[in-house]
Amino acid sequence: MLVTRPEPGGRRTASRLIEMGHEPVSLPLFEPRITARTNDLPDASLIDAVAATSARAFDFLGGVAVPHAYQRIPVHVVGPATAHSASEAGFATIHEAGGTARDLAKSLIVRSGAAQSPRHGSRDSQSAGSSRSAESGRAGRTLRLLYLAGLPRKPSLEADLAGAGVLVTVLETYEMIEISYSTDSIMKDVFDPPPEGILLYSANAADRLVELATIETIGKSLHSARFFCLSPDIRDRLPNPWRARATAAVRPDEDSLLASLAALG
Repeated sequence: MLVTRPEPGGRRTASRLIEMGHEPVSLPLFEPRITARTNDLPDASLIDAVAATSARAFDFLGGVAVPHAYQRIPVHVVGPATAHSASEAGFATIHEAGGTARDLAKSLIVRSGAAQSPRHGSRDSQSAGSSRSAESGRAGRTLRLLYLAGLPRKPSLEADLAGAGVLVTVLETYEMIEISYSTDSIMKDVFDPPPEGILLYSANAADRLVELATIETIGKSLHSARFFCLSPDIRDRLPNPWRARATAAVRPDEDSLLASLAALG
C-alpha cells in the first residue's frame, strides 16, 4: 500500500496500515517548509476570528502557545485534526466545520451574519458562550478574519468569504515543497513490486502522481492499482482510467479514508 502523505504523518499512517494487515511503502511527494514566525501575527485587537484548513497551519508556533491576546479569539477549522492542533496551540474557543474549505466558508459566513444581526443567535454546541464573549462588539461591522494558510492552496475559501463581505487577512505559515526522486530509485524501492493501492491526501499529490506516471515504467506499475482519496476533489484530479478504480472517503479525514480501504476487504 503506497502512502503519499508527507512526514511525519506518513509514519503514523504506515503504522495504522500495518495494524490493518497491509504492507505500507512510503513515497511522500511533498515536504512542508515553515514560512512565518509568531511575530508575523497581526495585532490581536484587529482580528475577530482565525481560520485554518490544515493542522500544519499552526506549526509556525514551534510548539509554543499562541500569544495570550490570541487565546480567546475564536478559531474556525475544517475538522478534528486541525481542531486538535489549534487546541495544542493554546486557542480556547474552536469551531469545527464540515470538513472542507467550502464548509468552513459557509460556517464563517453564517456566523458573520449572526454577529451583524443580533436577532439571530449562534448555535455552536462546543463553545457558544465563549464565542459570544470573544466576538462581542462585532455587531454591525465586518468580520475581520485571519486566515492561517499554506502554499499552494485553492482560492475557494478566500473568494467565498470576500464575496460575503468578510475582511480576510492571510498569513502564509507554511509551504509544501515538491520532493524529487530519480526514476531508478523509486522503481526499485517503491514500484517493484507494483503497489496494490495508493493513498492520496491532497490534490497536489494527485497531480504529482499523474506527472510521475508519464514515465512509462511507473505508469505501467500503476495499471491495476486502486486509489484511495481523502476527498472527491482529489479523486476528480485523476485521469479517467484511474478514476474508475478510485474511492473517495465519506469525510475528509484519515479515519474515513482507511475505512474505505477496509470496506474492500
